[in-house]
Amino acid sequence: MQLLLSIVKLLGAANIGAAVAVVRRDCSFTFAAENGDTCLSMATSWGITQAQFISYNPGAVCSALVSGKEYCVEWTGAAPVTTSSTTTKSTTSSVISSTTTSAAPTGPSPTQDGIVSDCKKFHLAASGDTCGGIVSKYEVFTLTQFYAWNPALGNDCSGLWLGYYYCVAVTGTPTTTAPATTTTAAPSGPSPTQDGIVADCKKYHIAASGDTCQKIVDTYQTFSLTQFDCSGLWLGYNYCIAITGTPTTPAPDGPTVSPTQSGVSAKCNKWYLVASGDYCQKIADQFAISLSDFYTLNPAVGTSCGSLWLGYYVCVGSS
Repeated sequence: MQLLLSIVKLLGAANIGAAVAVVRRDCSFTFAAENGDTCLSMATSWGITQAQFISYNPGAVCSALVSGKEYCVEWTGAAPVTTSSTTTKSTTSSVISSTTTSAAPTGPSPTQDGIVSDCKKFHLAASGDTCGGIVSKYEVFTLTQFYAWNPALGNDCSGLWLGYYYCVAVTGTPTTTAPATTTTAAPSGPSPTQDGIVADCKKYHIAASGDTCQKIVDTYQTFSLTQFDCSGLWLGYNYCIAITGTPTTPAPDGPTVSPTQSGVSAKCNKWYLVASGDYCQKIADQFAISLSDFYTLNPAVGTSCGSLWLGYYVCVGSS
């Protein structure tokens, strides 16, 4: 009879053990996970941090807690010490050995395994984050570096977990984005050219022996000496003689050139646009005509150059 009673007690204890969840010694309260629960959601519901929840429940898969399984949500006594264990299998025997994890880098929690130990700055993954988006936000490291510092992400960002911290700077990572360097593109065209040539030059003239600034202006007759701005003519160098809007053919002969003063000879076939600093004798000398011929061609100027108008065309040659 005594033997039979002992057997009944043992069976009863076995049934009770099968029905009651086994929890860690210092866990004072457990709660069953519901479908869709994560470490973060349960921790938030019970007023603890995710890091505490993980320490209370080592080995829990945070992204997919088992529905109906009891998890510890309250702890009494000393804080739990987290260790990990690995199982090695062979064809003849199974060896279970306990190994201590390497020290995690100092910083916030939680982080995933493998994060670099010299991490200097962290980013808390928020809703809507992507690995590319995090890289773009900081602009001081590449996507390849981000994956190397946080190997649990994989090489396709599939391991990015909401509410976890990720390394975004190590020793030597710049603290600010490097300023973009820009250079002013030299105008496309022949070489050599002197410094300062306009960027939108459309046509060039290569300076030849015997050239002068005025001679070049007279050759093309589509721009003025002021526009050409000839301050240093170097043999063999290319000079701009047309920009956007410069006429492709010389100004037409006759008084249709505009603006002109009244009375200009109808036979005029060569024109000059009066610029600042010009006077009648200077223009006559420039085009190798006499002053009296200049006055004859441009009677409105007067016989003492009293009406030479800036910005008007004057006649400097006729057929």
